[in-house]
Amino acid sequence: MSPQEKTENKFQMKLPPATEYGADVHCPICTHTVKATVVAQGRSVRVKPGQKCARCASSLDPAYVLRYDRAA
Repeated sequence: MSPQEKTENKFQMKLPPATEYGADVHCPICTHTVKATVVAQGRSVRVKPGQKCARCASSLDPAYVLRYDRAA
């Protein structure tokens, strides 16, 4: 089977499985850098939904990922 699937006359690439990493993210409310779990899928890295900031207890869903460590 090829890495492309045909769906409604469009070709769509299969994404690699999502992987979780620990990362530093920027909290948009308290403007501090806090630790969080991020989900990497392909080239996109996003904060795992439902996490709270350790300092101000706000949601980290809209937070920016500053740095994440993964093995080479």
